[in-house]
Amino acid sequence: NLFEPLQLGSIGQLEHRIVLAPLTRNRATEPDLVPSDLTVQYYRQRASRGGLLITEATNISPESLAYCGTPGIWSSKQVEGWRRVTEAVHAKG
Repeated sequence: NLFEPLQLGSIGQLEHRIVLAPLTRNRATEPDLVPSDLTVQYYRQRASRGGLLITEATNISPESLAYCGTPGIWSSKQVEGWRRVTEAVHAKG
């Protein structure tokens, strides 16, 4: 049943089994590849109490880029962009 709880090992328990799979959105702000306001809105809209969202492809260095507009996580600006996403999702529950 999709609406039964699910234990995910040491991660914790989900209140239901609906999980957002990773989907590359290509919405990071160029040239710094920071998650944009649109990224925050995208994940906020899909957040649900007790659920799990798996984020899109996230580059760990400038050399790891595979697609234009994909966000990074190697700079402080990018980390702050992801922090905004995380805070928006957590605010939804």
